[in-house]
Amino acid sequence: MSYILTGFNLEDIGFMTIFDFIILVYGAYSIYTAQQMKKNDTPPAWLVPQQYVNRITKPREFCDLMGPKTLIFGLACVLYGIYGLIECFYIKNDFAEAAGVTVFVVFVIWFIISLQNAKGKYIK
Repeated sequence: MSYILTGFNLEDIGFMTIFDFIILVYGAYSIYTAQQMKKNDTPPAWLVPQQYVNRITKPREFCDLMGPKTLIFGLACVLYGIYGLIECFYIKNDFAEAAGVTVFVVFVIWFIISLQNAKGKYIK
């Protein structure tokens, strides 16, 4: 435990550290909303703007399609946030940071494409 506390340096906190923490929290929220979508068959406002929720033709099918993808995306965000924080404080390698960002961007692109396809299919 003392190693963790002595290895923590407040001077290392920068933009990417704050970004990693925000992504970690966002991922946890995404996991929560994915579980909520499964329970109540209503997409969250951050996924589908409120003015489009009433235009979803089959909300249950939309949630069945996007719920698991939102869960995977949330898990990816949590893992990236943890990885980013570990990398920032302990690994401190530019290549490791770039590799993590690249993998995270691939997940973001996949999720955006999946969401746009679902919106195109279910929002009229």
